Amino acid sequence: MKLKAQVSFLVTALLLAALISAGCGGDEGTQALSEITLSPVTMQDTFALYYPVPCEYDPAVTPYDVSPNLSNVVGLSEASIPSGAVSQLAEKGFCVDSGDADQIYQVYQETEAGVFVTVDALLHSFHELFDYALLDMESNYLIGDLKELIAVLDRTVWSIYQGSEGLVRESASRVLAYLGVASRLLGMKGEIPPEMEEAVESEVRLIEEHSGQSTSPLFAYPEDYSQYLPRGHYTGSQDLEDYYKAMTWLGRMGFYPRSGITFPEIQKGRDMTRQAVILVGGLHMSEVDGQSGLRVWESIYQPISFMVGTSDDLDVYGYTELIRAVFGQSFPVSDLEDDAAVDDLIERALAGEEAGADPSSEGEGEGDISLRLFGQRLIPDAFIFQGLVHNEVEGRYMPRGLDVPAALGSERALNILDQFYGEGQYKGYTESMQELCEELDNRDPSLLHSTVYWSWLDTLQVLLKPCGDGYPFFMRGTAWQDRDLYAFLGSWTELRHDTLLYADQSFTAAEAEPQSPDAIDRGYVEPRPEAFARLAATADMLRRGLEDRGLAADAVIERLVSIYELALDLMGMAEKELHNEPLSEGEYLAIDNIGDSLEYLVTFPSEAEEEPAGDSGSSMSLVVDLHTDTNFGEVLEAAVGGPAVYYVIAPVEGRPTLTVGAGLSYYEFIKPAGERLTDEAWQAMVSNGDMPEPPAWTYTFLLW
Repeated sequence: MKLKAQVSFLVTALLLAALISAGCGGDEGTQALSEITLSPVTMQDTFALYYPVPCEYDPAVTPYDVSPNLSNVVGLSEASIPSGAVSQLAEKGFCVDSGDADQIYQVYQETEAGVFVTVDALLHSFHELFDYALLDMESNYLIGDLKELIAVLDRTVWSIYQGSEGLVRESASRVLAYLGVASRLLGMKGEIPPEMEEAVESEVRLIEEHSGQSTSPLFAYPEDYSQYLPRGHYTGSQDLEDYYKAMTWLGRMGFYPRSGITFPEIQKGRDMTRQAVILVGGLHMSEVDGQSGLRVWESIYQPISFMVGTSDDLDVYGYTELIRAVFGQSFPVSDLEDDAAVDDLIERALAGEEAGADPSSEGEGEGDISLRLFGQRLIPDAFIFQGLVHNEVEGRYMPRGLDVPAALGSERALNILDQFYGEGQYKGYTESMQELCEELDNRDPSLLHSTVYWSWLDTLQVLLKPCGDGYPFFMRGTAWQDRDLYAFLGSWTELRHDTLLYADQSFTAAEAEPQSPDAIDRGYVEPRPEAFARLAATADMLRRGLEDRGLAADAVIERLVSIYELALDLMGMAEKELHNEPLSEGEYLAIDNIGDSLEYLVTFPSEAEEEPAGDSGSSMSLVVDLHTDTNFGEVLEAAVGGPAVYYVIAPVEGRPTLTVGAGLSYYEFIKPAGERLTDEAWQAMVSNGDMPEPPAWTYTFLLW
C-alpha cells in the first residue's frame, strides 16, 4: 500500500510539472498548438429576400376649399382646437401641436374627433417592434453565443501562445489581452498573460470611465472612450450593459495592416497583422459544442448584418481568404515570423482598400482598412455625414440631420440648409452634396433592400416626394413638405437609436371595445400608399428572416404579422382616398380603432424577460448621438420627444372634416462628447420641460 501511494504521488507530481511547463494561464489541459488549419468558408447566406408589395395609384382627389373661419368644416365640435390654430388650419389645412401624452396610441384613444392616421404613427410602431426584436435576439441568443465564443477563442489562442515563441508568442499574448478585455467586460474571468495584465486593467478602466479621447494602452492609438457609455435599450440590465461595452470594444478596435512609413511604424503594422492572423486562425481552430468557432461567430455576425448591414472593414471571411492565399490551408505558426510573408498579406489587404476601406476610420492607420472581429456597419447616413464635414468641407465640423434627406434627393431640405443655415457658404459643401446625391442616386438597386436598415430608410424616402395636383389641399404646400421632413427625421432618429451599437458613427477628423358602426366618426388615412407598401414589405422581410432561424419570440412574430397586415389595409385605404373611392364601414371602423391596434403592436407580454424602451405605459422619448467632432470634443444628438398632435382638415367623403392624429417629434442639439445623453436622461428633460427648441424651420407647421 505504501508503494502504491508513493507511485500515485509521483504520477501526480509529474502531471503537475507537465501542466506548469506548458505555460502560465489558460485552461487546465490546454495543449500547445503549433499549427493552424483553416476550415472551409461559406459566405454569408441571405436571411430573407425583400418582396415588394404592388402599389399603383394616380392621385385624383376632388378639390375642396376651406373657409377662412372654418364655417364649412365638419367635426369642429368634437375636437379641442389649440389657441391660434384656426388661422393655420384655414390657410394650410393642417397644423401640429405638442401634446401631453406619453405614447402615440394614447392620442388616438383619447380623441373624440375623427381620426387622421399618420404614416409616422405606423413607422413608430415598426420602430418599437424592431427594437424589441433586436433586444429579444440579443438577450436570448447573442449574449450567450458571444460569451461562449470569447471563452473558446481564448483557450485556442492560449494554445497558440504556448506553442510559439518570439514575435508570434508576443502577438498571441496581445490577442489574449484583446480577448481578455472582452472577457472582463462580459463579467467572465479570462486568463491574461502576466505581461499584459496592466494593459488590460488600464483598458477596462478607461472603458468603464467612458470619459472621452485617450490613447489605448493595448493598441497605442487614439480611442474615443465616451462611445462605451451604454445607451438605448442596453441600460435595461447588467447583461445588456456588459454586452454593449464588449461589442463596442470588438467593433471599434481594429488590427491595421499598415501604420505608417517609418520602420517602427511598419513593424507595428506587421505585428498587428500577425495578431489578426492568430485571431482568425483561432476562430477556425476553436470548437463550441461540436461546431467550429467560425460558425459561432457567424451566428452573431449574420443576424446583425441582416438587421443593420455588413461590416465596412475586412471581416473574417475576407481575412481568411488572404491568409489562405499567403500561408496556405494549413501552416505552422512559426511561418508568421517571416516578414516577407506578412508583408505579402499586408500588400494584398491594401490592394482592396479602395473597394473596402472604411470611410470613417478613426485613430491609427486612419484611412486604412483593418480587421475587426465584429466591425461596425457602414450605414448610408454616416457615409453622408462623413462626406459633408471637414476635411471634405473645409471648416464644417458638425453636420445637420437635414443633410441626410438632402443627399437622398430632397430639394426642400437642401433649400432649408442653404437659406436657414447658410451651409452653402462652406467651401466645398455644394460640390460634395452634389457628388453624394449622384452617388446615392446611382447606387446598386439591390442594396436598397439588402438589410432591414436600408429597407426602412427606403420607406422614409417616400416622404421626400412633393405632393402635387391630385393630393388633398393640406399636402400640396411647402408646410407639408416641412412636416414630411420632420416625420422623416423623427423616424430616422428611431432607426439610428435602435442600431446605435452596430452602426459605424461618422466623425470629423482632427485637423377599448370596438364601437358599433353607427357611432363611428369618419376618419382619414394619410394618403401615402407607397410608404405603407414599403413598410409592409420591410416588416415581412424582418419576420421571415427571424422566424426561419428561430431568432424571435412568438410575441414578436405575431406583431410583425399584424403590422404587415395593418400596413396593407392602410395602403388600400390610402389608394381609395386618392382615387375618390368610398371606404367601407369596416375600413372606417379600423381607422376609428387605430389607437387600440397601435397599442397592441407596441405592448409586449409581461412575462417577457426584457421590456424595450417605449413599451406600454412608458415614454416614447429617446435620444441618440449621430456624429462626433474630435476637434472640439462635441457630438450631434438627435431626439424624439412626446407625440406631436396633428389637426388636419381632410376631405372625408368629399366634405372638409377636422381630424386629429399623432406623429413623431424631432429635436437636434450639440453636447460635449463626455456628456452623451442616455434615454433616461433625455426622458427626465422631457418630463421637466427642459428640452431645446424645435428646429427653426418647423415654424411653417408647428404651433410655437
